[in-house]
This record gives sequence, C-alpha cells and structure tokens, in this order.
Amino acid sequence: MSGGFKSYVNMNEVEKTEPEVQKKDVKKIANEVFGGPLEPKLLPGELVIAEGHNVLKFDSTDDFNHGISGALFCTNFKISFVTANRSSYDLGELRQRNQLLSEHDIALTCVEAIYQVWNGKKKRLPPGSNIQGRVGILEIHCKDFRILPFSFKFTPKEAERNVVNAILHHAFPTSLDLLFAFEYNPGKNLRIGIADTPEFRAVKDWERELSRVHPAGWRVSFANTNFKMSDTLPEQFIVPSSLSDHDLNNSSPHFVDGRVPLWSWSHPNGSSLVRMVELRSDTTQTQYLERHCLPSTQVVPLMLRAIESTHPEKTKASVIDLGRLCPSPKYIQQAYYKLRDLCMPAGAEDFWAADQKWYSLLDGTKWLQCVSACLSVSSAVAERIAGSRQTVVLREYDGRDLSCVVSSLVQVILDCHTRTLVGFQSLVQREWVVSGHRFTDRLHHVHAKDKENEESPVFLLFLDCVWQLLQQFPSCFEFTETYLTTLWDSARVPLFATFLFNSERDRYVACMDAKRDKNDNTSPTLMSVWDWSLQFSDQDRLLFNNPLYGGKLAEYFPEHPSNGPTVVPPNPTNTLGSFKSRNKWKSKKKQKQAGASAQVSFTAPSTPTYNGPLFPINIGAGLKLWTQCYMRWIPWAHTVGGGPPSEYFHQCLLVDELHILNMKIHDLETSKPDEHNTSQDSGMFFTFESPRGFDANDSLTSAFPYSPIGSMDRKSIVGTPLFSFLRRMSVSSYNGAAAANGDD
Repeated sequence: MSGGFKSYVNMNEVEKTEPEVQKKDVKKIANEVFGGPLEPKLLPGELVIAEGHNVLKFDSTDDFNHGISGALFCTNFKISFVTANRSSYDLGELRQRNQLLSEHDIALTCVEAIYQVWNGKKKRLPPGSNIQGRVGILEIHCKDFRILPFSFKFTPKEAERNVVNAILHHAFPTSLDLLFAFEYNPGKNLRIGIADTPEFRAVKDWERELSRVHPAGWRVSFANTNFKMSDTLPEQFIVPSSLSDHDLNNSSPHFVDGRVPLWSWSHPNGSSLVRMVELRSDTTQTQYLERHCLPSTQVVPLMLRAIESTHPEKTKASVIDLGRLCPSPKYIQQAYYKLRDLCMPAGAEDFWAADQKWYSLLDGTKWLQCVSACLSVSSAVAERIAGSRQTVVLREYDGRDLSCVVSSLVQVILDCHTRTLVGFQSLVQREWVVSGHRFTDRLHHVHAKDKENEESPVFLLFLDCVWQLLQQFPSCFEFTETYLTTLWDSARVPLFATFLFNSERDRYVACMDAKRDKNDNTSPTLMSVWDWSLQFSDQDRLLFNNPLYGGKLAEYFPEHPSNGPTVVPPNPTNTLGSFKSRNKWKSKKKQKQAGASAQVSFTAPSTPTYNGPLFPINIGAGLKLWTQCYMRWIPWAHTVGGGPPSEYFHQCLLVDELHILNMKIHDLETSKPDEHNTSQDSGMFFTFESPRGFDANDSLTSAFPYSPIGSMDRKSIVGTPLFSFLRRMSVSSYNGAAAANGDD
C-alpha cells in the first residue's frame, strides 16, 4: 500500500453519480487492464529506469508464505509494483486513491534501508552498491514503517540485477537536483489551488498576517532582500518598528548564521512571541566585528530593548533557553530509532514477544518523553504570554529546530486560527518552511557523508504534539488525525518542494541551477504540498474534516454557550525545568501518582470551547501513542469495528443528519427550498443517506483509512496489554485517560 490513505469510495455509489460511464465503457477499460502489459502509471516527466517481471511481492507479516506476482519498476520518482492479479482493476478516475502513488508504490525518498535476505540471513545493502549475483529476496524498509519484501526467484538474472541496482542507486540521491521535483513537467494547463494558504514569499502575505493579529510596534523588514544578510532567513520578515534595516545589518554578523530576532506572533494583550539565536563564538570573527560593526556587548541589549518597546506596558521580556529545556535533535533521533524498531516487527513472533512487555518497551523509547517536554515548555510559554502578559523570546543555538516546534505549539495553544486547516498550513509555512527549518538534512532527502548525523524527525515530533492536543481537545480542531498523518507522509514525497529545502535561499539557488541546466532556460515548476487536489480526490479529502469541530457545530447551535470564548486554567504540570532534570523519571508508583494528581487538578474545569486557549496534560496517562501513524501497517494491532474510526463514522453521520435537518428547517421557514443544499454539503466523508455502502462494525479497522476493508486472518489480541492500550485510544476520552497499566 502506498503512503497515502486508502480510498473508501463505494463503486456502486460512484456509478450512480456518474451516468456517463456506460457498461461498454467499463468493459472496454476492463479489457485494456486485463489484456494489456504490466506498466506503471507515470507522471509528466517520470521515466522508467529499470524493470523486472515475474517478481513476487510478499506480505512481511505472513512470514513469506503468501505473495502476489507482478512486475517491479524503478522510475526517477518511485518504486512501483504492478500486480498481475488485478481483480479490483482500476476504473480510470473512478477508483483513484492517491493520485501520485498507487497501492504498491514507494516514493524513492520514503526508502529508509534495503536488505538482502538469503537463506534466512539478512544483510543491509549499502546505497549505490552494485549487485552481481542473485539477490533472493529484496526487503525494502520505508520511513513510514512499512516493510516490503520482493522475491526474484522467477525473474531473469539480468533483469533482476538491473532493477535492484537501479533501486540502490536512485533511492539514495546524493544531491537535491536529482530529486523528481526538478523533473516533474505538469504542462501549462495545470491548475494550482493553493490561494488560501499564503507562502510568505511576498510582502502582502506578511502584511496580511500583521493585519490579522494587529500587533503594535512591528513592521515588515526588507533587510534580507536577495539573502544579502542571512542565507537561512526569508527575504522578508517582521521586526520591531524601532529597529531600522541599518541596525539589523550591523547586528546580524554577531548572530549565528546572521539570524537577527524574528517575530512569530502577538497576543491581543500586547505580549509577543519572538525567536532569537545565540551569538557567534568564533573568536577571530568576533574581533573583526568588534572593529567594524556594533560591539557584541551591545547587540543583545539593543535587540531586547526594541522587542520590549513593542509591549504596551514596556515590561521586560522573558528569554527562554530551549537548549536547556528541550531534547536535542540527536536525542530526538535516538528516540525515533527505538520507536521505529518497536513499531516495525519483523514478523508475528517479534510482535507477540514485544506485546508481553509493551509498556516498558514504549517507555524505553523515550519518544513520549520528548513529546512531553515540548508540550510542557510550550504550555509554560503560552501561560507567560496569555496569563502573565509577558513577551517571550525563544533562544536556540541556530533557531531552526526546537524553536520551530515551540513557537508553533504556543500559537496552536493560544490562537484558534491556527487550529483551522488553512491557519495550520499557514503556520507551518511561516514558522517552518520560510523560517529555515533544515528539511533536507532532518528528513535525510540527500545521502551525503557529511550529513549522516544531521537526520532528526523534528517535524514529526511537532505533528505528534499537535496530535496529542487533538486527542485532548477534539472539538477545537477543524482537521483530523488523518490530515496530520497524510501531512507527514507528504513530507517524504519528492514531488513537493514545500519540505525539500533547508532554507529559502537553497530553494532559490536550486531553481536557478535547474534553469541553467534546461535547454529552454525555463524555471522548474515546483509544486506545493498545500494543493491537496494533486494527491487526493474531492471525496477523499473529506477525511480531513473533523465532525466534532466546534466551528462547524456552531453553525447549527450559534447561541449555545459553548461557542463563546473561555479561559482555561493552566496545567500545573507545565514547568520550565531543564529537560535533563525532568527526564530523570520517578518510580512507576510516583509516576502514576503524579499523573493522577495532575489529571484531577486539571480536568476539574468545564470543557474548553473550540476558540479558547488549550493547556494540555503532558505527563502520565495524558499522553498516548499516535497509533494511526506508527502502527497502521501491523495487522495484529488492528481491531475491527471499534476504536476511533468507528466513533468517527457515527460522528460523521450525526453531523450530516444535523445538516439535513437544518436545511429542512430552513426550507420550512422560508418556504423556498434550496435545491443546491444537499447532504454532501455537510463536508463529512460518511453521510447519513449513503454511508459508503458498508457497516462500520464489520468493515472499519482501527487503522482506517490505511487498512483494507474487511476482516483479517490474525491471532486474537483481546486481553493483551497492547490491545488494552489501543482500546483506550479514543477521541471521546479527552477528559482524561485511565492510569497506565503495568507490564505484569
């Protein structure tokens, strides 16, 4: 299955809504599919590099006992397996799932590692290596935690060698210009639908953001036009009005990478959130700057005075050292490796062995501790801004990792606009993409020896933190967890330039280099991930819509008291203790007591409204594992007919029924029926009149929408520790979860 979610559009339903598709057309398509050669679906600019036929694709969860036959292709975009068993053949646009990657495709940048399995022994194949003999079984490990084994037992030796060597070479590019984003050629008629999401590459986007939050004393600066001041800052950004561009140019050489302090957001009370890097430690360079620029001892005070002058009360800003409070990128990567090993069992035996000590293994990854630290720091910063009316300056060495996480989370906690779909995308674009998060290095898009230790899923950690907030406050977000999972999957699709570069300057240089390399001297068409129509149909994009979102329900109950703003008391567990001190974990007994006391003290207030601030539980039972993202490919961990997907199904039906009743009331009151309003206008994936043609209790699994429809042959997991863990993963349990069970 591809990284994209599986389409659950019912074919009978589609045929009813598409009368132009006649039986003869279906028969013609069927004949073309069954009778034609095995070929991958290619995008404009995509080329087949190597192919091998009579390849067997095994199910890694079935100990290589069952496989399907087909052809394996390596293109400049993906690894594609086209099966010869096409009983559920593709009816053109009617069966579209992910429009870029089909069920058996793997984007090249999604490949984590490649192994050769021979006589029961597994050997990792180095990137770029050449295989001369037989491979046996090629096992591809993906960054989304899939394991895909292919056998070449019946494939001619030369074809086997060609396709394997092509995969080893093209799955690990050594430079950005080798990625498919620069080869994609959509043509002149491509419709790009990203108007609602600002890219912050034009001054109007920054001015619009200033108009939205109305901060006093801030302006758009053009000091970095043509990246003359800093290679890692955007060309425009927001600074205190009291600072001239001359002041910025004199101060920037003292800061790491020339990154002067950046404005992120302002609260209605006048307090602001600012990001700042550390001063340079290069002694020789510092001595030169002392003679030709502003003295280093004056730089930080000058910046802080300017920042403090924007506050209505001119109060002193609070400087928060994120290097002391948050996990380092290296620590995050180590925790991620352990989480990956836990969520990628080699087979059933490994899974059931881990199940016996699931909680201790999960705790041993330290991943949830990283999540806890980021949520705790972000909540404490939000409390200082909203409660203490204090401007906060986030300080990090280069300001491109944890400051992205914390600044974004603070805004999600305090600003309800960032919890809408467009608002969240705007936040990511502003705080991550144009502000210089090193996506190339952190996502390991390019395999260079000097960048091997730079990989770290900082962006995934941020999305996990947002997912935790979504679980605790489900009515406060317009989008669903499926949207967050899809966003993470899309970060590793080399077609999109959004998460491809380390900075805006890198993007500019790459485009100029690609333009010079082309014969027609035209710039490449770099696609944005925010145009979801490139990947999914209108129907499948409905999976992004949250049926519990208060903004949606307010349309039906505008006078309900829950639709007004409210202030939620802060969580007493949100502190600014150092990450090391908070990571010296207590005994299980004390840990449970701490989690229970925090739960009681925090959940006492009434449920927050959708547009109020959010202060989450960040320890103990308040944190959960994002199972849809990390465990969607493990069939033994799936439950049928229960869990969050079943709740989502019924929530969609209820909201859709509310929409229908509301329309009927409107028609009765006006005596003018509106023929344009139908049940589909509710924006729900499942509708009251046509719930996709299947019973949720029999068809939906806990991995929806990433798992096949129907039951699975698997060992019963009822009563195991992991099963009880998954049963508690419920969107309705945001008022607090039960204390974690022991490992006994």
